[in-house]
Amino acid sequence: MQDPRAPASIRAALQFLIASDMPFEHKAVMIDALTEALRTSLQPHVAVGGVGPWQVHETAQLQDFLEGKLANSWQHADELLMRVAAQLHRDPGDVRAKATELGFGAGVDYRLAKARAAAHTE
Repeated sequence: MQDPRAPASIRAALQFLIASDMPFEHKAVMIDALTEALRTSLQPHVAVGGVGPWQVHETAQLQDFLEGKLANSWQHADELLMRVAAQLHRDPGDVRAKATELGFGAGVDYRLAKARAAAHTE
């Protein structure tokens, strides 16, 4: 059996919860709790404050990870951001800023994803 505190287990529970028919007021509380648990489970792998200037291989890895990705909710954006920040051992704010600078912000920032989707429907 998989560790219930492992990021994969928390992600699976979050996806199950989002698809459930639970009343919204209860679902919102549970989503917040699971999102915080996911963030906490990934936090040991994320550097505090970044690690200086971006290296070419880090930029390439960020681009490869976010290529074609579009956040479909704020939880999804946060999950993608924390996952790539953990892989790069960088501060999530630094990763979001670099992703936005490179044109991949819609993968890690739901506001940008919504704006992009709205622009495509006009």
